[in-house]
Amino acid sequence: MRSVMALGSVVVALLVTALSAAPASAGEVAREPVILVHGWAGSTADMSALRDAFTAAGYPAYVVQLPGQNNIVNAHTIAGLVHTARAQTGAAKVHLVGHSMGGLSTRWYIKRLGGAAEVRTYVSMGSAQYGYLPACLLGEQDGGQMCPFNPFLWDLDEGDDTPGDVAYTTIRSTKDTADITRLDGGACFHEIAGVEHADEPRSLPFIAAAMAAVGGTCPGTFVELPAT
Repeated sequence: MRSVMALGSVVVALLVTALSAAPASAGEVAREPVILVHGWAGSTADMSALRDAFTAAGYPAYVVQLPGQNNIVNAHTIAGLVHTARAQTGAAKVHLVGHSMGGLSTRWYIKRLGGAAEVRTYVSMGSAQYGYLPACLLGEQDGGQMCPFNPFLWDLDEGDDTPGDVAYTTIRSTKDTADITRLDGGACFHEIAGVEHADEPRSLPFIAAAMAAVGGTCPGTFVELPAT
């Protein structure tokens, strides 16, 4: 286990060094902002390791404090922070990294609130893009929107899953359910072995993969799935 953690630390360190090496041209933002979105029943503390890694690499990193478990309300909160980050940095676009249900709120912002014009990269970690059956036992305002039969998901997954000029990456653990990686259209898919769902945002391999995606490199395999 120590050797694996050490290897992960080296990977993250190398990525931070590589991503920090290229200087910005005069008048350009050094790095476009990264917006980090926690998952169901989570908090900003869940994203602290990711925030620290991106900050060390020179990215302005922002962590969203979601108001609750309603993805549409959360998407508006994400939109507000995106606008704040762009105004503060002068960046044309941002990168979005969402964990678990945060990946659904984030995708709603991109698809339904005009975010496709403001986002360069979308990265989800363990997000149940087409639903998670146990969530059907939860109330509508308590995570029930993750149920595969919920109208929110039907609306979100209608048509193109990957709209706009956005680079989409989905990352899953082998301990996540298999359908989590599904995004119709073109997306980078990456699987990491043995990480518990709750540990994904602080997992060194997950952090390294997210940083690679934000840096413009698919950490796994690019796949184009047909729309259903």
